[in-house]
Amino acid sequence: WLKPEPRRAIPLPFDLEAAIAHGRVLDAMSFAKQMVIDCRGHLLGRLASIIAKELLNGQQVVLVRCEDVNMSGSLYRAKLKYANFKR
Repeated sequence: WLKPEPRRAIPLPFDLEAAIAHGRVLDAMSFAKQMVIDCRGHLLGRLASIIAKELLNGQQVVLVRCEDVNMSGSLYRAKLKYANFKR
């Protein structure tokens, strides 16, 4: 008989398992009361897409240390986008 192939976890873009191991995600259980995410060191766009998906599923999300999030791209472009946002 053929043995079924073991199921493998699908890795998230910011490696949730490693974040849990290092204490960066304090509560990552599905549909827990609140999901607390440490934003330090993550890329802004990728983190935003993960958070948006959780919010659309009805999960409560709390973000900490958002001032240390990484933004890629040129500084000039980021300044223009921020100035346009402030209008």
